Amino acid sequence: MGIRSITSRLWAAGAALTFAAATASLTAQPAVADSSQCSSGHFCVWEHSSYTGRFLQSTGSVSNVGNNMNDRMTSYWNRTNRTVSVYEHSGYTGCMFSIAPGKSEAAVASHYNDKMTSFKMGSC
Repeated sequence: MGIRSITSRLWAAGAALTFAAATASLTAQPAVADSSQCSSGHFCVWEHSSYTGRFLQSTGSVSNVGNNMNDRMTSYWNRTNRTVSVYEHSGYTGCMFSIAPGKSEAAVASHYNDKMTSFKMGSC
């Protein structure tokens, strides 16, 4: 076997390993909600999927989440022992859905994405 043949095989093997490594990083598992960020007893919302981006947490109802989180919720985690209802408008109007205690969602359904303005402890 000549040097050219060995060099070609080594180059091909290196390229295959590089491709495999790049592909593996694309299929990595999404992050899990970080309990150090969302404190026990709080309802937490994040701007982006997989619990990333801007963040808000509260132990009680919030009639308007303010400019920082208005119409930006994509993921949530209810670490309270109460049901939490999410509303499209301020003042708890336009109920979209209720979240059972302990439930989390890394990415809400597209028709709810980036629409939350208020949330309230209790069912709609």
